[in-house]
Amino acid sequence: MIDELMERFPATLELSIFSFIIAVLIGIFTGVRSARNFGKPVDHAIRVYGIVTYALFIPWFGMMLQLIFGVYLRWLPIGGRADPFMEPKRITGLYVLDSILTLDFPALISALRHLVLPSLTLGVYISGIFTRIVRSHMIEVLRMDYIRAARARGIPEDRVVYRHALKNAFVPLLTMMGLQFALLLAGAVLTETTFSWPGMGTYLLERILYRDFPAVQGAIVFIAVIIILINLLVDITYAYLDPRIRLR
Repeated sequence: MIDELMERFPATLELSIFSFIIAVLIGIFTGVRSARNFGKPVDHAIRVYGIVTYALFIPWFGMMLQLIFGVYLRWLPIGGRADPFMEPKRITGLYVLDSILTLDFPALISALRHLVLPSLTLGVYISGIFTRIVRSHMIEVLRMDYIRAARARGIPEDRVVYRHALKNAFVPLLTMMGLQFALLLAGAVLTETTFSWPGMGTYLLERILYRDFPAVQGAIVFIAVIIILINLLVDITYAYLDPRIRLR
């Protein structure tokens, strides 16, 4: 069972990393844009986006992307981790990293193409959470006195927003980022099933259908340990970034 878990876990980890990157980039951009345009139509539109994305049904959204980009346009593959006979030499189990380490660029392109749709599906779904969190913290920070003082000194607005305000608003966001990444590892079952992604989600679903309860228990315990380790790492990083915590 341990061998099966270690074989499936890199696939889920790779999907979670790319989905997390997409979610954070979209969330930060939309959250900052919404805060800078507080009360304007742009702000209302982005707030609606945050609500709609979080309410998306992942299998439906994934199948829509498969239908558009995989079936109609034929730009991207709709399932699996790589094209047949294009899998890189296994070193870490992360296809993108293994392709880079072995300088297998055709395998790298194949792995990236297969990652686009499932990562986009999961990333867009999670991005709404980051959008709302970044927006709320940025609105609070942009009203502080030191932001007004920076603007009064003639510092460019983009520098005030991204270098001063976002940096201070990012500290409380870090905790939520760690929690969401942990949930990505545990909650990718629907995405992996939709895209036939051979990760922990599909493994757990298969074991449940086969009524292999020891394997199900082992997979759940394994995921729980990973979540605990990620939360511990987030707490350590949070204490490093915020000196007030280290003083307590």
